[in-house]
Amino acid sequence: MLHAICSILSFFLLMHKYSIYLIILFFSIYGWACRSLPMDGPEALDPPPPLPEAPATVNLNMEIPLSFAEEKINSGLGEQLFDEKDLQIGDGLFADIDLKKAGLLGLTAKESGQVVLEMPVSLDGKLRVEKTLFGQRIATALPFQEELNPQISFLPVLKPNWEFDIEDLEILSWGKPLEYDMLGFKIDFEPLVKRQIVRIMENQLRTGTLAALDFKHIANNFWSSFSRPRYVENGFSGTYIYPHAEKLIVHDRFTADQTLLLSLTLEGEMRSQKDRPLATQLASLPDISLEKTTGEGLDITTPLRIGFEDISSYLNETLSDSLFVLDSRTTLKPLRFTLRHYGAQTMIIMDFLARRQGKKDLEGKFYLAGQPVFDPQSEVIRMENVDFRLDTKSFFANSSNWMRRRKIMKAIRKLGVIPLTGYLENARSSLMEMGEWQTGFATFTLDRPDISISGIYPTSNDLVIFVQTKAGIQMEWIK
Repeated sequence: MLHAICSILSFFLLMHKYSIYLIILFFSIYGWACRSLPMDGPEALDPPPPLPEAPATVNLNMEIPLSFAEEKINSGLGEQLFDEKDLQIGDGLFADIDLKKAGLLGLTAKESGQVVLEMPVSLDGKLRVEKTLFGQRIATALPFQEELNPQISFLPVLKPNWEFDIEDLEILSWGKPLEYDMLGFKIDFEPLVKRQIVRIMENQLRTGTLAALDFKHIANNFWSSFSRPRYVENGFSGTYIYPHAEKLIVHDRFTADQTLLLSLTLEGEMRSQKDRPLATQLASLPDISLEKTTGEGLDITTPLRIGFEDISSYLNETLSDSLFVLDSRTTLKPLRFTLRHYGAQTMIIMDFLARRQGKKDLEGKFYLAGQPVFDPQSEVIRMENVDFRLDTKSFFANSSNWMRRRKIMKAIRKLGVIPLTGYLENARSSLMEMGEWQTGFATFTLDRPDISISGIYPTSNDLVIFVQTKAGIQMEWIK
């Protein structure tokens, strides 16, 4: 409606440029100016719309050679594997078993995901028989000492508490037969001790061997570096940025090319604030979810903030000496700039002084609201899809200057830009730092990061710039 009235006024002004009384009549009915930005409506009075989410996903896929796992396991595995006495292994059969590691273990991964462990061991002990035959008690003992090289197949299964469970454990071979001659009878020792050895090895694999593959330590190492709040300077003040983790997906698999594939996927959101976040605001790693993942690299959206007061100070400083020429007799000098939200848009308010040759100076306000848009060529924020409004106390100023509003608007749009070059460079450095961390076996860095602006949104006090970063994650082994 208001735009239509402004169009009618323009028509009459062009057709009847000397009919000032007709223009006065329209202004008397509809006000002293064409006001397309009402300041008493919900756009100006209600809070701005909530910000969209700033999602963060990090997919960390590690290819760990099985030789590394062997080294970790061997370094953490003690010599004494098992030492028990009086083990009942059958009817009247007892054994003392002392099982020690006699060399380095080796691992071989199968296509099924199972792992075959081969480790030389020393089996030292004593086999006792205590039976009653024909009313007479018979007790005898047979010492044994064997150097074995057992092959044990098992399926390691990671549990939600980061510990490993062992499934489908099977002793494929002892390396030699376990048969003994006792009282003229051949005793196959293997099936007698197999049940006990299986229990021993299951416990040893859970608590000793696989415990050396500390996935939880790897995840915590990554999170302690990635989650640290970082301060990004914007030229006026700055913003603390930090992630909030909501889901941690872990998947591991042993492959036939003798590699342990470990995938950690972190899902959550990026947060930002002016003040340094308290320890209570920083999230710890969530419980793990055991699922297959297919993602690659890093994709995070970081909300960077610039306060309206900071932007206003910048515009006041850079445009304080500006002078807008409206015509040969009229110039307009900015007095003060302020910023605020206007619904989902951002509004620049300029208090000005209009100087007219041969007439009294006039003060007024110019309102310009639009969508802030990032210009990647010049790396500044500009206003697009703008609407505007001119307010002065003088009727004559309104009746003469409302036709020149577009000239004022174009001048503000041209000069009232917000530079982001330094802010984006600082953000890039902080984001690169977030993607750099180190474990005891490898270093990780971001590979070919692509940083772009995905949106700019107003809040009650800030302009929030959503910076999206996509990158691969490069892993290099420490020699």
